[in-house]
Amino acid sequence: MAWESALGSLIEVAIALVGFSGIVAAVGRRGAGHWSQVDQVRLQILLTAGGAALFFAFLPFPMIDAIDPSLVWRICSGLFAMWMIGITGYRVRQTSRLGMTRVVGYFIIPQITVFAILVANALWFASSSLYVVAVLWQTVIAFMTFVALLLDSWLEPPDATPPST
Repeated sequence: MAWESALGSLIEVAIALVGFSGIVAAVGRRGAGHWSQVDQVRLQILLTAGGAALFFAFLPFPMIDAIDPSLVWRICSGLFAMWMIGITGYRVRQTSRLGMTRVVGYFIIPQITVFAILVANALWFASSSLYVVAVLWQTVIAFMTFVALLLDSWLEPPDATPPST
């Protein structure tokens, strides 16, 4: 599969995930305004990961005709790796304050692996396939967060009112 169709497919999936986040926001207790801080962070992660997948999937298209393709993959991979460092640091701090470290822990090893792939791609390989893997990983993060939000929407909200005596 050529990189164009792979990234095009990822663009479509990312648009769907970001679009369906509105449905998640309207489902269940969230539609009535009962958003926990954890749910709010999950929605932020969904929108950020989906938006990043969109941005980085589109990024090579305007560059590929003007710049040597190997340089395009190096530049895109380098930019993506820098973004990953920043967003990972931010999310680790944000989620640790809310006690979500167990969930984030599941994503750290793959996140570090994808970061290493991007750095290697920027420095040595200049491969479109490795870049597509990184965009796919962002889409997976968005999808997994979408699923978590959707499944949690059916749980009973914690009772915010004290019991009457």
